[in-house]
Amino acid sequence: MGGDFLVRGAVALARRWNLSPMLVGVTIVALGTSAPELFVSVGAAISGHPGIAIGNVIGSNIANALLVVGALAVVSPITVDAAITKRDTVAMLAASVALVPLCANGVLGRLEGLLLLIGTVVFLGRKVRQAARGQSSAPAGPPTLEWVLGLPSRTWLITLFLLVGVIWLPLGAGLLVESASTIAARFGVAESIVGLTVVALGTSLPELATAFVAISRRELDVALGNVIGSNVLNILAILGAAAALSPEPLPIPDRSLALDLPVLLASTGVVAWFGLRGGRMRRLLGGGLVTGYLTYVTVLLLRG
Repeated sequence: MGGDFLVRGAVALARRWNLSPMLVGVTIVALGTSAPELFVSVGAAISGHPGIAIGNVIGSNIANALLVVGALAVVSPITVDAAITKRDTVAMLAASVALVPLCANGVLGRLEGLLLLIGTVVFLGRKVRQAARGQSSAPAGPPTLEWVLGLPSRTWLITLFLLVGVIWLPLGAGLLVESASTIAARFGVAESIVGLTVVALGTSLPELATAFVAISRRELDVALGNVIGSNVLNILAILGAAAALSPEPLPIPDRSLALDLPVLLASTGVVAWFGLRGGRMRRLLGGGLVTGYLTYVTVLLLRG
């Protein structure tokens, strides 16, 4: 809720300052929907819960690719326009593939984090230039922002949204990290597993909310574009910031190298296939993606 209020207030303020809606869409909205992952992962890394920090990012990306996209296709088959999604899809695939060698030595240190943050600057810089040329791949014009977010219009209400977001977002992130570590200890499971499941689903709520609104509005390309952009920023910005700010290098569990990263690459590959070639993602494939996510979570819990 804190992230939601913050995004709405920031977008409304940008509107008040007459900033380009396209520019707002590729910067404020893109970063804002990833704000829960940012606060949770950075907070977990700084407070000594690296399993939650890493699990949150990887788990969120897997949930976005399998659960969110799969659910969209089940409810209403998605027609993908490769001309619109190609650039962001390439960035998502490149970020996911690059993450594997960075984690191969078993830790994600400050240097790796800085490299990911440099990738964030490059990615957002390209998005801003595209928006300035009017060629952004993000369908984020005024009507889209309005119906996805529901923006406040009065100055006092914009200020209230910003204040609530600034206060609730870090507070909620801290509660989520603390509760996740308690759950892991009480049930005797690794913190990374809680991060990959419960925490990842919690911080993926903005993408899920956007997807449900998109279904009702028959604007499924908006939800798909949001998932792709969110997955890029989760790896580059969120994991990069967590690794760069963590007092100690973030350890990568052996299970993540053997299971989580391969699942991440496979799920990303399926979404990238459609993002690059276009075509229709039918209900059968959507059901397969959702089944794949449920199978993955079941394997995680059984292996504990």
